[in-house]
Amino acid sequence: MKYFTHLHLHTSYSLNSGTIKIDDLINIAKKNNISSLAMTDYLNIFGAVKFYNKCIRARVKPIIGCEIPLVIEQNNRIDNIVLLCQNINGYYNLNKILSFIHKSRSSTLGASLELLKKYNTDLICLSGARNGLCGVNVLHTPINVTRNRIESISKIFSDRFYIEIDRTNRANEIEYNNVALSCAKDLSLPIVASNDVLFINDTDYEANEVKVSIIQKTKLEDRANQDEYSPDQYFKSQDEMLSLFRDQTSALQNISNIIERCNFKFPKFKYHLPTFSNPTKKDDDKYFRDLCYEGLDKYLKSKDSDSRKYTDRLDKEISVIKKMGFASYFLIVQEFIAWAKDNDVPVGPGRGSGAGSLVAFVLGITNIDPLKYNLLFERFLNPERISMPDFDIDFCMNKRQKVIDHIINTYGQDKVSQIITYNTLSARAVIRDVGRVLDYSYGFVDYIAKLIPNTLGITIDDALKVSKELKSEYKTRDDVKLLIDLAKKIEGLPRGAGTHAAGIVISPTDITDFMPIYSLEDKNELITQFDKDDIESLGLVKFDILGLTTLTILDEALRMISHNHGNINIDSISLDDGKVFNLLKNKMTTGIFQLESLGMKKYMAQLQPDRFEDIVALVALYRPGPLGTNMVDDFIANKHGAEIKYEHPLLENILSETNGLILYQEQVMEIAKSLGNYTLGDADLLRRAMGKKKQKEMENHRSRFIDGCSKNKISEDIARSIFDKMEKFAGYGFNKSHSVAYALLSYQTAYLKAYYPTEFFSAALSSDMDNTSKIINLLAACNESDIKINPPNINSSTYNFKPSDDKSINYGLCAIKGVGENAAKHITEVRLKDGLFIDISDFCSRINLSTVNSGTIESLISSGCFDSISEESRTYNSENLNRLISQGLKTQLDLASGQNELFASQVNATTRMKVKKISIIPPSNDELIRERKVLGYYLSSHPIIKYKKELIEMKLKDILQVKNYIVNNTLTKITTTISGVILDSRSQKIGKNKYINIFKVDDGSQCINISFFEEKYLKYKNIIREDTILFFNGEVFIDDYDSQLSMRVESVFTLDTAREKYSKYLKIVLSSDHVSKEKIYNIKEIISRNNTGKTKVILSYKNRDVIVPVSSKEDIYVNINDNLLSEIRSIAGNENVEIKYQ
Repeated sequence: MKYFTHLHLHTSYSLNSGTIKIDDLINIAKKNNISSLAMTDYLNIFGAVKFYNKCIRARVKPIIGCEIPLVIEQNNRIDNIVLLCQNINGYYNLNKILSFIHKSRSSTLGASLELLKKYNTDLICLSGARNGLCGVNVLHTPINVTRNRIESISKIFSDRFYIEIDRTNRANEIEYNNVALSCAKDLSLPIVASNDVLFINDTDYEANEVKVSIIQKTKLEDRANQDEYSPDQYFKSQDEMLSLFRDQTSALQNISNIIERCNFKFPKFKYHLPTFSNPTKKDDDKYFRDLCYEGLDKYLKSKDSDSRKYTDRLDKEISVIKKMGFASYFLIVQEFIAWAKDNDVPVGPGRGSGAGSLVAFVLGITNIDPLKYNLLFERFLNPERISMPDFDIDFCMNKRQKVIDHIINTYGQDKVSQIITYNTLSARAVIRDVGRVLDYSYGFVDYIAKLIPNTLGITIDDALKVSKELKSEYKTRDDVKLLIDLAKKIEGLPRGAGTHAAGIVISPTDITDFMPIYSLEDKNELITQFDKDDIESLGLVKFDILGLTTLTILDEALRMISHNHGNINIDSISLDDGKVFNLLKNKMTTGIFQLESLGMKKYMAQLQPDRFEDIVALVALYRPGPLGTNMVDDFIANKHGAEIKYEHPLLENILSETNGLILYQEQVMEIAKSLGNYTLGDADLLRRAMGKKKQKEMENHRSRFIDGCSKNKISEDIARSIFDKMEKFAGYGFNKSHSVAYALLSYQTAYLKAYYPTEFFSAALSSDMDNTSKIINLLAACNESDIKINPPNINSSTYNFKPSDDKSINYGLCAIKGVGENAAKHITEVRLKDGLFIDISDFCSRINLSTVNSGTIESLISSGCFDSISEESRTYNSENLNRLISQGLKTQLDLASGQNELFASQVNATTRMKVKKISIIPPSNDELIRERKVLGYYLSSHPIIKYKKELIEMKLKDILQVKNYIVNNTLTKITTTISGVILDSRSQKIGKNKYINIFKVDDGSQCINISFFEEKYLKYKNIIREDTILFFNGEVFIDDYDSQLSMRVESVFTLDTAREKYSKYLKIVLSSDHVSKEKIYNIKEIISRNNTGKTKVILSYKNRDVIVPVSSKEDIYVNINDNLLSEIRSIAGNENVEIKYQ
């Protein structure tokens, strides 16, 4: 046998079975000197491009194929066949077959004979072995029927059809192989050997079974008697196959023959631009130029600008774009952005280097005048470096789908598609899935899963290195070892397909000319079978239709402003508004796009920005690179008068806007052009070389720059020094075009916050109702701005947060966990139609109890929604909820049957016009805990409030005071003690095999992230509990990673320990009105039960106005706790028991 491989092989991209990773497949091929590999996943070719490219790099011949079901129409029976591409034409036909199957959306996916007749050219067909035409199905079919079916298909494929036989020790294998061999002999058809490969080694069989069980949602033990798969379906060597089929040598020889016949290659790379849907009779280039000048003329009419400067720049850009063949690309983007703006879909001002194009500006693709801000077109599209222009466009998050639908309608369903992503089995998820199929208890699996740090991208192997508890369980428990070993084998495999969050592809012809389409069953969507990287590698154009929450906030705020105050044009506001800059100077930037982090607030306070360019610079500076080089400090110092020295006069004009620093990539390009005689196109190549640290290219550029400088009479020493600085800062240099565009969004959000705070905060809160951390920060910002948040109220709250007046906001119902959009809207509709709710019984009798179920009502109760109309506590209403719902249902049934109609109409007409005002019952501590669970935080009160006086006397600052102290004094860190309640926790990777536990702690004034290294966590984990007041001592700082207020903890202690630590004594005063032998005995008994502490007790006797200490033979000490205080106060009175602090 000249060549060998397995022609029927499933990788892990076969979602129903198979655990083979492409890299592992290539490795075993190289190990066994196998020079070709086939990939034949079930009903998809997801991995084809990656497989092809990796094979080519490894010098292994790739064979692209697919296993597809064949639907026999007479009895709807399905037999699988394997199709292999002989060349690119075969690949195109396979695309058509797969796409047709997926587009059919049939309950029985498969190819018909008619489909194969139409698209069989240059495809080799294998009969499918066990699950195929001559597989297990033939055991229940007369031999002549099977023979006739095979003959029909063999005539379609002619000499490209092979009878496939496998020997994998599965049930009835000998019988159906005998039928296959008989048919091959009778019809003179060639046979070929296969192994239906699903995994690399035979030891991987159980892992495959686990994957199948996960996908089929069954238990592993339920598959004990399955006969679909066997341990023999591993990647057998050539020698093993020779031994297995030594009696069928032609079957082995035909493997070699098929390998020689399959010579598929992807076409040489070239761009495949979509065809623009031109609304005129002009050619695209003429229409493009006319549209550009139409936009420029309109702009210049409203500006006092040098028109020659604009027309020269526009001519230059148009020339480059037309020469590179990208006019239609710009027209396509312009069209759907214009459509979006005309159809009430907010569009961002720009993103990335595209904002540096004047063409993009005059076409309305961006809102940024590049000449005004010295932005460079060559940074976006360089004539010296041919590459596809790439506009990433931001749209309102809630309306971006309208744009996608428009693009599909414009270019046709067959040419437009959203892009696939693959959901993979991550570490925690795979532990839970494997535990379920092994039938381990939920509690046990949950325990093991939670031992894996909750960190993005962590693997099980990583977790075993960093989690001592996990490692210990793995080493000492067989059940844990089995769970983890199986999980590791399928970790990272694709579990299912999904849709890319932003990307769509527009093809010049049918997408199936390039790749097949895939059907997402659960979403009824059609998407590409290749991911975004593979699509771009084929030369197709991907458009990122991004959703930006800030645009949603702006849209919603402007809508409310229009309703409450009248229309404003956010694109026409002044960019030098003093009120806006005062907001920034005073660090009131929470909720403002790009400017809300604590680190940014600190720099805002230092910089005291007073011009738009300062915001542009800070957006560029506030990144890890510049922050690590003190560039921000230098920028601020230079703004406030530090001497700036330019090494050459030509630098001043380029660097003056950034206070003498090289901050933007565009400045590197301008220096190269002005001093080094580069063209801007070549300067962009220099920028890229510097950014990617390509040393060889850098040396070439250094010599060229020095030579260019010499022509401008700049000395070699100065030229070298300038180049060194360019090289240093180019690694940190930011794209100015992007910075300007995003700074504009920052300014616009700041403007709305400054002038329309209730509308702004309402929109911001509504946009992040599922993000507890964001909500907490925004609520603190509302308090900072003297905006009151009204608690959830069943008679005033609507779906979203809404302004109540200029100084208050009504809470949004959908921000309550357990209250969905449908329920919230239904409640609002009922209230608007029939009037306010009188009480909770009235509520239950009027709403649809299917839409608003018991769980939803429970959440509403816990949130405090009924506090204003209920004379009972939240706990009482929860305990009586079933009775209230039953009564409500009865009332609804009575009304439906015609009873109580008179009474109902009287209630509607009178009572609901004005609801009785009720004194609200303050929530208990348990009710506050339930409130936190449904809101994510404490709103109506806080558990710490009852201890506030004590905390003040302990001389402890609250978290807000600590934050302000750090920010106002521009400190990097302080060591202190704070108290609070844990809201949630997570893990974060901080280095190789190192993780920390992070707890979000709230004290009612602010939140702080408190981090524990593993040793500290293990030391204190027994006292770390949610909803319990704890004290944390450590170093407080602003985290460079996420700009949040953080503490690196040193110690943790409870309230009882804090009282002992900070208290001087416990003062108990017995009034003459309350003194009795029994009471004194009871107090002594209480003290004796708590006498293990270190707080001294001072007992006094009060007679009228005279307080006399009671002497004792020896000092009395107690351990102060809530139970002790409660018991003594019940005897002596609240006012007579007091902790005195030092």
